[in-house]
Amino acid sequence: MAPLDPAPQAGDPRVIARPLVVLGGGEHARVVIEAASSVPGAWQVAGLTDPRPSERTVQVTGVTHLGDDDAFALRYGALEPAQRPLLVLGMGLPAGAAIRRKLASRFGSDLAWATIVHRDASVSPSASVGPGSVILAGAVISAGAAIGRHAIVNTAAVVEHDVLVGDRAHIGPGAVLGGGAIVGPDAFVGLGALVRDHVTIGAGATVGMGAVVVADVPEDATVMGNPARVRDDG
Repeated sequence: MAPLDPAPQAGDPRVIARPLVVLGGGEHARVVIEAASSVPGAWQVAGLTDPRPSERTVQVTGVTHLGDDDAFALRYGALEPAQRPLLVLGMGLPAGAAIRRKLASRFGSDLAWATIVHRDASVSPSASVGPGSVILAGAVISAGAAIGRHAIVNTAAVVEHDVLVGDRAHIGPGAVLGGGAIVGPDAFVGLGALVRDHVTIGAGATVGMGAVVVADVPEDATVMGNPARVRDDG
């Protein structure tokens, strides 16, 4: 297993970028790595963790595979707090919220987590983005919006003014959230979905690709279509 470089110490002139480890090695991890690398001098991606070898991600990004989460956790825990790299989650499937929740709990406090904002994203100075969250290329976060911990605002998504996005929620590519909308923790808003202003998407809910949401969505429900309706699995 490749060595894990410790974080630079105060006054070290050799390194300006902060070391970062991505937990995950699949397709979404590649996007997160490139988002971190898009800002010159901001991050040094020291490696990624995954139970699988992650050959494709290693090939595309040149980032070192550090082993699985268990192996990395042992090494991470052996470092002094000031030497530990920052972390970010690199899994993005709709089912990934449970995994993100588990890993976020495993690696501790907010101080462990990086907030990654792609160079080509637009984040209002009056908006807030929580620890561990990732804002990808072309995304827009407007005035007064608040993004929770370990959330994903994917490529070209629009989060309008005063929107609240809960912890571990995932806003898919090209989705649009109207002003004052609320997306609960662990919810997933699919690619190209449109959510009307001041609508609430309940915790754990799924909004299907291209859905047009004009009314509140219950917790853990799946809605699809235009207008969006709760899917009947019966």
